[in-house]
Parts: sequence; C-alpha cells; structure tokens
Amino acid sequence: MSTFTKRIGSFESPHSVEDTLKIVFSGVSEQLSDPVFEVSEPGLAAAVYLSRLDRSGITVTAGNKIDTYFRFLVDLTPTTSGCTGEVYLDRRMGAIRRWMGNAIGLAGGLQISFAQCSVRTRSWKTA
Repeated sequence: MSTFTKRIGSFESPHSVEDTLKIVFSGVSEQLSDPVFEVSEPGLAAAVYLSRLDRSGITVTAGNKIDTYFRFLVDLTPTTSGCTGEVYLDRRMGAIRRWMGNAIGLAGGLQISFAQCSVRTRSWKTA
C-alpha cells in the first residue's frame, strides 16, 4: 500500500460493529463487480472486490493480479455507544489512473448509506 493516503472523512455510528459493517457493505456494494459479502481474490481481469472484511473494517480493491488501481478503506473502532470510523483511499484522487469513477462512487454510496441509517459523518470529501 502507498504511504500517502487520501482521507475521505470520519463517522460515528450508533450501531454495533457488525451492523455498521452491513451498512458499509450496503453503501459500497453497487460499485463491486460481484456484490457478495465475502472477501475475494484478484483475478486475471480487472474487477472491484472486497479484499478485507472483518471486525476492523472493509477494504475494497480495484485491479487485477498484476495491477492495483486503488484501495478504498473503512476502518472501524468499537465504542461504548456503537463505533467510530475513518474512510480513506490508499492514494490521492489524482494518482488514480483507472476507474476513478468507482472510487468516487464508493465514497458517495457510503455517504448515502450512512445518511439513511443515522450514521453521522464529519469532514466528508470525495474529490
């Protein structure tokens, strides 16, 4: 992963980590090549897929076995009243050479999903 990251924003969820993971998946699933709630491996053909799915969060990766176009990461931290989280890309938008529309769609879809489920976002940026 690149040492430079592009922060999209942070959030506070009144829901459990497990429920927040479902909300996050709902927000990103439209951009996935195969929208299933499980980790996938890169294929020969480029795709957008889940490369991490656990209690610490979700990573969506775009690319194939040879090239990674970008990674979209959602990190979760449990709290006494739900969880908090950070959303970021592994590189700045200008460094994404392929499928930038998917990167923007991931951030936008997640923001909509959060709004529908009473998850409060802070300092949210998509570009």
